[in-house]
Amino acid sequence: MPRLIVPLPEHWYSDVPGWSSVKDPRQDIDHWETETGLSLPDDYRRFMIAFNGGCVYPDSFRHGVPRELSPHGGDATFVSHFYDWAIAERHWHGWIWGKAKPPDMIEIGCNPDGLSLFLSLRPADHGHVFCWVQEASIWGTEGNDRLWPQAPSFEAFLDTLYDEDGWVYHDWRLGLPPERRKLIQPLLF
Repeated sequence: MPRLIVPLPEHWYSDVPGWSSVKDPRQDIDHWETETGLSLPDDYRRFMIAFNGGCVYPDSFRHGVPRELSPHGGDATFVSHFYDWAIAERHWHGWIWGKAKPPDMIEIGCNPDGLSLFLSLRPADHGHVFCWVQEASIWGTEGNDRLWPQAPSFEAFLDTLYDEDGWVYHDWRLGLPPERRKLIQPLLF
């Protein structure tokens, strides 16, 4: 099954619609890496330079969060979208979650039910993707002290995304406005 991507919704109806309105994040990423002394994993960096976030297909994944902690009570969900660099960087600086977010990780995407995807920037597991149940209490306190491993790299996480019966593609594609369907590209980077 091919991996596909469309730009984030803010690019569907801009004055210059589609991929041509997506900002090249290269300079902003370089600035952030210089400012923080950290480096993005190569596969995620290439994805951001190629697409700067987006909505992917397939988009379903099994998160491993215990049912009693899962915001929707199930063991699988989908990636709503991967953030563009401006949003990922705002999350890095504490936008929305402040001290609740796991340290030394950057939030790269989410689902609509209260799960976030984080990419580790820690030396021990640099590049690994984790799932976090969105929580407002300070990270490390009871109830906000767990991450669920998803994959050893961003690209490996993309490889875990699935569509078991083809209906997700049908819904994903038909759920797109006609002008957005024209923007579907192979997810190659």
